[in-house]
Amino acid sequence: MARVVLCGMGAIGTEILAYLLKRNHEIIGVVDNDPQKVGRSVAELTGLPVAVRVSGSIRDVQLENAEVAVFATRSRIPDMVDDVAYAATSGLDIVTTSEEMAFPPHANPEAARRLDELAKEKQVTIVGVGVNPGFVMDWVPALVTSASKNPTSIHVVRSVDVSRRRRQLQAKTGVGHTRAKFEKEVQEGMLGHVGLIESAHLIASSLGKPLDGLKHGVFPVVGSEDYVMGVRQFAEGKAGGCLIRLDLEMTMTSADFDVVEVKGDPDIKLRFEKGVFGDSATVALTVHAAERVGRARAGLITVLDLPLSGS
Repeated sequence: MARVVLCGMGAIGTEILAYLLKRNHEIIGVVDNDPQKVGRSVAELTGLPVAVRVSGSIRDVQLENAEVAVFATRSRIPDMVDDVAYAATSGLDIVTTSEEMAFPPHANPEAARRLDELAKEKQVTIVGVGVNPGFVMDWVPALVTSASKNPTSIHVVRSVDVSRRRRQLQAKTGVGHTRAKFEKEVQEGMLGHVGLIESAHLIASSLGKPLDGLKHGVFPVVGSEDYVMGVRQFAEGKAGGCLIRLDLEMTMTSADFDVVEVKGDPDIKLRFEKGVFGDSATVALTVHAAERVGRARAGLITVLDLPLSGS
């Protein structure tokens, strides 16, 4: 049983909280910056049996008895680095769903060095987890490729029917936008999936090589009357002699499936027929990581370094 502080009580954060309770973890504190939640009890807000009141900042939580901080808040490192550093300074291991934290040396090298040095000094572990990045398009391909000699290519396709997903994901994929508005918000960094490049770096890291020649793009999928129905993205690069190609499609008309295909000796193809449902998988991966992070080496690590064993 872990003693956990949860930061972020949105839709995913609340599901994480429920699963933490189901697995008999102790909730030391809950943090959310929504003024409508601060000061109210978790039980009042969610119906879950947690008497603690929501704090507006992790700095308002008594952390002496906590072991793990779970951050289900932001995607970008600059938006959360100070809070993560505060938790690490307080001696807590940290698990976060931040997509950029899946491979911080690419997204923010300076912050990555700062957090790695701090975590090693405090003998704690910081890791970014999730379904994508963190599982379908990187951890699974890395595992599959480990069973093939001399791989020459790794191709991953993830297709997501966003009509079955939360409205927040539909908004992130530009559903309902005009093409012009889509392209403007892509340029502003407001649209598209964060983490595809991090996944490519993780696969390259699993091969023991840097990712070279990176190419990537974000494109609208346009339906009738020139309105956007979703997004297509890709990332491609080479790790030594192995070509890595990641294709992601998230639209209102996509089928749900995931495919990992490795060319090597032997060739291997793995298909998740109905796809890995992102919300549920992210909750499971986050809570299970919170249970294992205490056995990982100190420092800023990736999911490739996280122990699989729960004991």
